[in-house]
Amino acid sequence: MFEVNGTYANRKGTYTVLSIDPPKMTVRYEDGTTAELNIEIQARIWDNIQSEQEARRASRAARERRENGVGHYIKSLSMEVEEDLTLPSWRERVTVVEEGGPALRPGDRIIYYAVEDKVFFAVATVTGEQMETVPKGFFYSEEEAKTLRFYPIDLDEHANDIRNAVKLDAVELESEPQFRSILQKPGVYLNVSEDDFELLAELLTEVTEEEITDFDDEEEEEEEEFDE
Repeated sequence: MFEVNGTYANRKGTYTVLSIDPPKMTVRYEDGTTAELNIEIQARIWDNIQSEQEARRASRAARERRENGVGHYIKSLSMEVEEDLTLPSWRERVTVVEEGGPALRPGDRIIYYAVEDKVFFAVATVTGEQMETVPKGFFYSEEEAKTLRFYPIDLDEHANDIRNAVKLDAVELESEPQFRSILQKPGVYLNVSEDDFELLAELLTEVTEEEITDFDDEEEEEEEEFDE
């Protein structure tokens, strides 16, 4: 994992690798002193330092989200009303808030739930303020649009095949024990805790990563068959 001229750190400070001669390496610290260090031990120390740094970054980001008042929601949708939810260009990257729904803000997070299929299939972040006009792809009359609000979103994760999305029965939400009955109705924005949201978002991330792996495997198999 170490490379000559690479910069790393241990509990003494930051150092640059001068040479590598397993099981040792020669390094130079920022104060100009040099030392011979055991590679295996330094690898463990470097991994621990990186883990600590990542934990601090995550904690800082979570604190900033709390200070900024970031909302975490699950939005229920009807598959019979929406267009093809399996497309990456789903719904023109916009989320709709019905009358009585929350006032969203940039940075708010949303997980989408398909009512008929009983699956969670996408994670998104609100990227802007409420739109003043009905965006392209939404076919509402002027009268209908008066009771709706539209916000631009960025899709963070999305199950390409809704059959592979996260099933309702596989999820538990401590912040809202009655979520299963609440999400039976489309158009709901269910406010959940950040911890519940992140756990569910992580499940969706695993789904999308598995889809990519399966797709790559299928491509390799097709290439092998073609070569034969």
